[in-house]
Amino acid sequence: MQITRINCPSSKYSIKCPDVTTKEGISVHNTANDASAMAEASYMLGNNNKCSFHAVVDNCRAVECLPFDRSCFASGDGRYGKGNARMINIEICYSKSGGQRFNDAEKLTAQYIAYLLKKYNWGIDRVTKHQDYSRKYCPHRTLDLGWQRFLDMVKMYLNERKYVELKQGQAVEISVPFYHTGAVEGNRFQYDNRTEICWIHSNTKSLIKNDNLTARAIVCWAEAERVLVQVFDDQFWIKTSDIAKVL
Repeated sequence: MQITRINCPSSKYSIKCPDVTTKEGISVHNTANDASAMAEASYMLGNNNKCSFHAVVDNCRAVECLPFDRSCFASGDGRYGKGNARMINIEICYSKSGGQRFNDAEKLTAQYIAYLLKKYNWGIDRVTKHQDYSRKYCPHRTLDLGWQRFLDMVKMYLNERKYVELKQGQAVEISVPFYHTGAVEGNRFQYDNRTEICWIHSNTKSLIKNDNLTARAIVCWAEAERVLVQVFDDQFWIKTSDIAKVL
C-alpha cells in the first residue's frame, strides 16, 4: 500500500485544521466526484474554503494531507463536533460514477483503515461514517453497496487476511479442518468444518488427511467471511481464510 504525505501550509490551519485534538476513531466519506486522490488533496489544500479531510484514497494510493492531531471540516457537525474534531476523516475516490475504479479504491481504503486501527490499537467499533454525525447520506455509494459489507472488508485486513474478490465458478485450493461427527447415511458422511455441519460423499472423504481437507474446489457463492464451495458433487460453506490460494 502506497501512502503519500502532503503538508498543509501552516498559514491555512485556521481554515483547514484549526484545533489540536485527540482522535477517537475514523469517519468514512465518499468524494461524490471522479477525481484521483492527488487531485482531491491538491484541490482541497489549494482553495480557501472551510472544507477539508485528513486523508483521501483512490485505487492506487492513500494521500494524507492534514496532521492527524488536528481537526478538520468534513463531517458537517461544526468546528467542535465529534466528527470534525475527534475523528480521522477519510475520503474514498471515484464514488460519482462507481465501477471498478471505485471498487478498487474502496478495497484500498479498507486496507488503509485496518492499518490505522492497528497503529492506534483501535477495534472495528472505531470505524464510523459521515452519516453518523450530520445525517448526510455519506459515504453514499458505500452505503448503497452495504455498510456492513465494508466493515467486513476492513475486518479481513485487520485480521491480516488478504481480501480476495472471489467470483462464481472460480477455482481455488482449500485447506479446511474437517472433523467426522460419527454420523453416516449410506455413502454419505457427516463432518464439522468449523463453519457448518455438512454431509460429504466418499470421494471427498478420501481427500481428508489428519482431520484436514486439502482439495481443489469451485466457488459457488462468496460472502465477506465465508464461501460456498463445491468439491466433486459436495457443496459446503467454509471460512474465507480457509482458501489457500486462487487457481
